[in-house]
Amino acid sequence: MIADLKGRISSQQRILRTLYQACPCNSMVFSFFLSLFSMSYRNALGRVAFWVLFAVLLGFAACKKNNNNNFTVNYQYNYYPIDSGHYIIYNVDSVTFNYDGINYNRDTAQYQMMAVFGDTIHDLLDSVNFLVTYYTRPNANAQWGSPYLTYGLRTMTNMQVVENDIRFIKLVFPPALNEGWNGNLYVPVDNNPNSAYTIFQGWNYYYGNVDTSLMLNGLTYPNAIVASEVNNISQLEKEVRTEVYAQNVGMIYQEWESLSKNNGSIAGNINYGWDTGAASGFSIHMWAVQHYP
Repeated sequence: MIADLKGRISSQQRILRTLYQACPCNSMVFSFFLSLFSMSYRNALGRVAFWVLFAVLLGFAACKKNNNNNFTVNYQYNYYPIDSGHYIIYNVDSVTFNYDGINYNRDTAQYQMMAVFGDTIHDLLDSVNFLVTYYTRPNANAQWGSPYLTYGLRTMTNMQVVENDIRFIKLVFPPALNEGWNGNLYVPVDNNPNSAYTIFQGWNYYYGNVDTSLMLNGLTYPNAIVASEVNNISQLEKEVRTEVYAQNVGMIYQEWESLSKNNGSIAGNINYGWDTGAASGFSIHMWAVQHYP
């Protein structure tokens, strides 16, 4: 009889331990349940109460577990696919502005650029690091030039891309309309006005459009997001950079204009438009013309 009693107690202890692991209920509820357990081997009423409450709490635990499993967040990582073999080809228009005090000079260039995604590696934090190789060529009929290799990092909540050895937080996940973030968090701060980092000061990233449909270069993208990185315009200075991303493609458009109506000690005409009156700076516009898959 004593052996049978010990066996029943041991069995109920295992049940309690399993139940507590499956359903992390509060300590008061569990203490009450434990007191019923201590009674259950003394009388029939205690045993009945034990098994009734056990069935109720087991059902609650199963329900709670199912609810947790069914709740998932769609981070929409497919706005920046990084699968190996994925590539995007862009047409690029580039203009450099220079005013010498007499003439407004514009140097223009048109070419193609291709981004090819390579292998991915999971680091110790289970974040996904990926490689990207860039190629350029003067036109669609020419051979691709020498490769330029860079890399990026996708965490659970953002996409980081290294451009010219500078890390930017390009996107945050999941995208939400008007959500802002510090995309230049990792850009070094340098008070030297001639520093290469000065241009990135005062940028404020945010989503201007989310899950919108648009057509670009004859291609329709049913789901796209617009990430505004900077939009600072005054009478003398213009700093605008916007990127558009499409689901299952990645970046499909970029506009970057960094212009000034001053060129050192030489001031341009503030009454001219930016296309004709910029004394220094550059503008870059690029749009996707082909991608795979």
